[in-house]
Amino acid sequence: MSSEKPFQIAVSDDKIDFLRRKLELCIFPDELKDAGSDYGVPLASMRRLVEYWKTGFDWRAQEAAINAELPQFTRDIKVDGFGTLNIHYVHQKSKAVDAIPLLRAQPRNKKDIGYVFVARLGDA
Repeated sequence: MSSEKPFQIAVSDDKIDFLRRKLELCIFPDELKDAGSDYGVPLASMRRLVEYWKTGFDWRAQEAAINAELPQFTRDIKVDGFGTLNIHYVHQKSKAVDAIPLLRAQPRNKKDIGYVFVARLGDA
């Protein structure tokens, strides 16, 4: 089994540029009259969100903030029936002497942003 390795978020410029190009190509549907949020996110909200991701979201600032705030690691673990899996995790010790350890795990296809909120609980 391998030892833990430090990890930092580092999304390539190519991937960020690709995302922006995809957002530029976004075609919005017509909105149903008086639908509100009965059929999903209101069109005006979705347009604002897409615009924010295209022009307002500072990926590098968020990446730097998460990397500075959260001690992240990867490690290979052997799982019966699945072989060796590489896991990504945050290991942040509590400032409280008698703190109860907290482990939060989720499938790989979910967003890791949940870890930001869990990690901040260690300060409580």
